[in-house]
Amino acid sequence: MNQHPLLQRLTRLGPLAPLLAFAIPSLLLFSLDRLMLTLIHLDDVSSVKGALWLFPVGLRMDSIILSALLIVPGLLLLLLPYHRLTHWLVAGLFGLLTALIIYLEATTYTFLSVYNARPNHLFVDYMSDPKTVLDIVLTNYPWQFFFGLLLMAAGGAGMARLTYHLMRQAKPWPYWQRLLATPLLILVLALGVRSSLSDSPANLGSAAFSDDHLVNELALNSSYAVAYATYRFFNQDHNFAKQYGHMEEAEIIRRVQQQTGLPEDAFDDPEIPLSHKQAADTALEKRRNLVIILAESFSAEFVGSLGGLPLSPHFDALAKQGVLFDNLYATGNRTNRGVESVLTGALPLPFIPAIKLRLAQSDFFTLPALLKAHQYQTSFIYGGDANFDNMQRFLRYNGVNKFIEGRDIQEARYRNHWGVSDQDLFATANAFFRRQAASKQPFASIILTLSNHEPFKFPEGDYELYEQPRATQHNAARYADYALGGFFAQARKEDYFNNTVFLVVADHGVEIRARGLIPAAKYHIPALILAPDLSPRRISTLASQIDLPPTVLGLLGISTRHPMPGRNLLSMPSGLAGRAIYHLGGTYAYQVENQVLLLRPNRAPSQYRLQKGQLAPITLNNEMARDALAHLLLPDLLHRQQRYRLPPQP
Repeated sequence: MNQHPLLQRLTRLGPLAPLLAFAIPSLLLFSLDRLMLTLIHLDDVSSVKGALWLFPVGLRMDSIILSALLIVPGLLLLLLPYHRLTHWLVAGLFGLLTALIIYLEATTYTFLSVYNARPNHLFVDYMSDPKTVLDIVLTNYPWQFFFGLLLMAAGGAGMARLTYHLMRQAKPWPYWQRLLATPLLILVLALGVRSSLSDSPANLGSAAFSDDHLVNELALNSSYAVAYATYRFFNQDHNFAKQYGHMEEAEIIRRVQQQTGLPEDAFDDPEIPLSHKQAADTALEKRRNLVIILAESFSAEFVGSLGGLPLSPHFDALAKQGVLFDNLYATGNRTNRGVESVLTGALPLPFIPAIKLRLAQSDFFTLPALLKAHQYQTSFIYGGDANFDNMQRFLRYNGVNKFIEGRDIQEARYRNHWGVSDQDLFATANAFFRRQAASKQPFASIILTLSNHEPFKFPEGDYELYEQPRATQHNAARYADYALGGFFAQARKEDYFNNTVFLVVADHGVEIRARGLIPAAKYHIPALILAPDLSPRRISTLASQIDLPPTVLGLLGISTRHPMPGRNLLSMPSGLAGRAIYHLGGTYAYQVENQVLLLRPNRAPSQYRLQKGQLAPITLNNEMARDALAHLLLPDLLHRQQRYRLPPQP
């Protein structure tokens, strides 16, 4: 091995030889992987003008992450004494880094096929629960998992061995020479990390050179994407104004207040800028209960009454008995976003949901906290682990009294690694509501389902599968609909039913896998309200998940004060255009009717017309761009100042 000419040349670089020995194979791996992914998605890539720029742009992103990874081992090589322990330490470090790079690049193929993105903030979120992730991987991708382990072991061991050999064979530099080289190395690597001589260093947005999300993702490498997402996961000081645009606080608040459709004098508390009074739609002697069913991945694609596949006969039948919102959009593509929007009514932030914000872990407004202040019993019922995604901590300290989770359902007839089946969950919820109703105290409860989730395993039943094989999302959606229909059939027999408002809504749509900067059609979800004396109808006003909590609140027979910026869809002011807000990673969409305004980090805003699920570029409306920016910046402002909280009640 030490006779190879290339290795002989490398050893002449002394302590810097291992840096090149790590950097060159890593660059080759990144480039080869990018080429393979491009070939796999060649039909998509070839339709994008200027798509080949993904290779030079990708080389820039590769140099950024490699410069960052080389800083610590470079300093160790120059500053530590020549010793066998130093050799082992640096060789082990390079071996671990190589194994990590191989792991992230290997996982990209599966992650990209599901999320249409390289491993990102969703990947980091999932990795915070390694037990669940390992269970999913071993269940669904066992051969890929073991093959990946072999690649990691072989690559890491090979790099460690090569590095150790180079350090042993390289000619030592005198200490004075190493000290002189240290600041030069730091300067070169620092410039590599910045990859820019301007005031702003390169960042994730530097790879967004096209108007196609997939092509931009291919230009990245997964190590950079995960490092960026991890930084954001632990550092919540995102400085959104610097990334998306500055706006004065007064203008931010004014623009969001205007878009609620409420008069200016409705906002009467400067400490809680969005606080306003909401009177009951109808005065009632007895307050109504509230049951919110957050249905896992219940996309409009699965709902026949919304023009989707015929997978929802029970929901479609229920839709004829209540108010169906057929033009409603989810704010995100994760369950935590559905929980955030439907239970807090808060405007969404890019990158991080409210339930994970540090300052939101107590004294943050939620619908349960509001109803608790009006003497409601509050509960959260979930068939899995309520600690997942920080749900239990966030909700426990923000208004939810009682938690029922999968481990509490001892009599469950069916379980998978996520938890109990929807039928078991609904049976438990119905029995619990029966007991709560007996106390004569109104209750508010959230049911979060999970059967319509990978690996799509669910119990047998007297329902027809949509397709073969059995474990597909279409069949899981059919089962979830069957379980939902069974719950309502049972609930109608209970005394509490006739005094309860039911909201059925998806937590999000199907996993994002579509073209363009943001696949707007994938955010389309159903929402249905069933309530006493509520006339059945369809409402086609464009709306968002954040509009649902104030809408159901008006049906409970109580007058309240709250800071939710959503609209009561049952009493919309005439002439107020429909609106939806949703995001994909750092891309923030503000839609008014069929006009979509996109905000992206460190990029000028762009505007599109939504036609048959596709975005067609149009001239920018500056006022709409300012409204969009205000809606993006306000939740960050309110969070940092802790001004999105429960106001005093009337």
